[in-house]
Amino acid sequence: MRSEPTIKGIVVGSDNSPLIGVNITLKGTYDGTITNTAGEFEIVTNHPEAILVISYIGYKTKELLPPHNRFLTIVLKESVTSLNAVTITAGTFSAGDKKRATVLEPLDIYTTAGSLGDINGALKTLPGTQPATDDGRLLVRGGEASETKVFVDGLLAAKPYYSKVPDLPTRGRFAPSLFRGTVFSTGGYSAEYGQALSSILILESNDIAVEEITSLSLMSIGLEASKTWVAPNRSTSLGLSYTNLAPYFNMTNNRLDWIKPAEAGNVNLMHRQKKANGAMFKCFSTFDFGVQEFNTLVGSNKVNIDSEGGNGYINISYVTPISSASCLKSGLATTINRKRELASSNRTLNTEVYTEVRLSIHQPLSEGIDLKYGVADAFTYYQQDYSNTLPDTEYSTNIRDHLAALFIESEIHLSAQLALRPGLRYEYSSYLNQSSLSPRFAVACKTGKNSLLTAAWGHYFQSPQNDYLKYSSSLQFEKATHYLIGYQTGSLTKRLFRVEAYYKNYQQLISYNSLTDYQFQKLANKGNGFAKGIDIFYRDKQTLKRTDYWFSYSYIDTQRHYMDYPNPATPSFIAEHTFSAVGKYFLGAINTQLGATWTVASGRPYHRNGDATFMNQKAPVYNDLSMNLSYLTTLGDHQTIVHFSFSNVLGRNHLVGYRTVSSPDNSGDSYQIPLLPDIKQFLFLGIFISINN
Repeated sequence: MRSEPTIKGIVVGSDNSPLIGVNITLKGTYDGTITNTAGEFEIVTNHPEAILVISYIGYKTKELLPPHNRFLTIVLKESVTSLNAVTITAGTFSAGDKKRATVLEPLDIYTTAGSLGDINGALKTLPGTQPATDDGRLLVRGGEASETKVFVDGLLAAKPYYSKVPDLPTRGRFAPSLFRGTVFSTGGYSAEYGQALSSILILESNDIAVEEITSLSLMSIGLEASKTWVAPNRSTSLGLSYTNLAPYFNMTNNRLDWIKPAEAGNVNLMHRQKKANGAMFKCFSTFDFGVQEFNTLVGSNKVNIDSEGGNGYINISYVTPISSASCLKSGLATTINRKRELASSNRTLNTEVYTEVRLSIHQPLSEGIDLKYGVADAFTYYQQDYSNTLPDTEYSTNIRDHLAALFIESEIHLSAQLALRPGLRYEYSSYLNQSSLSPRFAVACKTGKNSLLTAAWGHYFQSPQNDYLKYSSSLQFEKATHYLIGYQTGSLTKRLFRVEAYYKNYQQLISYNSLTDYQFQKLANKGNGFAKGIDIFYRDKQTLKRTDYWFSYSYIDTQRHYMDYPNPATPSFIAEHTFSAVGKYFLGAINTQLGATWTVASGRPYHRNGDATFMNQKAPVYNDLSMNLSYLTTLGDHQTIVHFSFSNVLGRNHLVGYRTVSSPDNSGDSYQIPLLPDIKQFLFLGIFISINN
């Protein structure tokens, strides 16, 4: 039998390093492949006479006629728009694109002490964020948690956190290992994204897996198992997890009286498939269900908090080339969330459905000009059924909204030292019957071989939260204007220093006089505010052998006159000064990595009943030291990691303020509840086993 011709070779960059994931296709055919981890490729084809097309992001596309029976060494040259030239990074920390400065990779997140494998926990060691033991979500540069949005492959994840109950922190739904890249923008972000006043977190899901693997995790709080199947140009992964805090809580002292400690199950399914023309299909889905119930004291009254809920998220994306350099990106994402909560005599059932359809084109107009433009439509359905037995009250409300969006943005490289990024975004809400136009602009100037000066400006709009929209459709978009200027020098492969100053002006924030008879009085968009500050970041992987460490410092001055604030004041979730130090040291002789995270923040403001001045009190200084240890070994022939972490080693109290609540017996009295962690210290032990097939 006659064998089919084979074309083999390796693709390298100008420094002779292998390039991974390069698209190799034969023009006019369906034959093609991508380079492996060694940069090598092999194509079996009936068309050896066809032109070979080699394309890779950040490099000039190359075409050649492959010579007969010869191993090819193909060298790709970086394009003018290569990120080795100049990169617009205003407000952004990126990881995943190896041509960018990598800040936090998945392994970084897992090994950052105190993060407990939560993406948001690790990001809180970066400047611009606030430590929040009573929340757990990202609080960025003076913004509330709702002002930061999470996107997966460019599509919104409407419920990226597990259900939140008052005064207890939550954590992100997505495991870091599911993503190859993380882009955390603290402001001044692209016109491609909207509906976020303060910041965005973009998660780029993994591409095709290169090997079949089975993973088992045994933890002090639950179990996890996953399996990955690999075939030519496609892979499928299935993951299951179960979490139950009851055994752990039974061995610890808790501030709350737990009846049913948090218990949850999760399943996620991921499929990846690459077509012969280089097109990529991705499907990512995750489903979870959880319950928890506890008693807490409000004054002398015991209040029962009982909640349960389920969430489903499906994300489908398809990227296909439409020319040798242009690509079409399409996607569909749906979030379905249902939560039931009982708080004393108050009962609520929330049902939320969010579906987004998105289409965009990325097209180079010339070697120095890239253009992105697209459209999106997001449908929101929200229904809340509420009842209160004391007094006998019940109501039901729902919201239906279509949010249509258009955007256009260009990245213009005037030279290898100067780049501009003008953009424009338009949005229209059918529920609010209102539109917005958001101009944005960013610039980057390379001031040295490894140094960069960046600046950004833009308008950002966001619909009010459903808790307000359910009372009125006559509200407006909330608005923020961002101004940023920053400087960075060095490289994260060695050392990087970065400093950025910012100013944000808030307008049309939600305001009201009071909440009485289950209604907001004089609900309107009359609020305003500002946030200004400076963020400093330094990371060093070079000075000390086998050591990686970083420091971050943030200063913020912010005030808001919104909600029912009687006058402008610093919100209760803001610490004026925040400092974090993260260190990791690998002991090669015993295959062990030691890690520590130290975070210090000035006291947050709060209002005490009876004070003549609003928000006149300050909580104690926040001081947390967390440590971890990861030991690499084998169990049989299988790679195994034993991980131990200890949060709040110093045993600090972590009081961050007080929250004022009304008496549950409707007497008109109010009480102040201290905002304290349920458990002062947390110990975690996990054994993670990888089984290669």
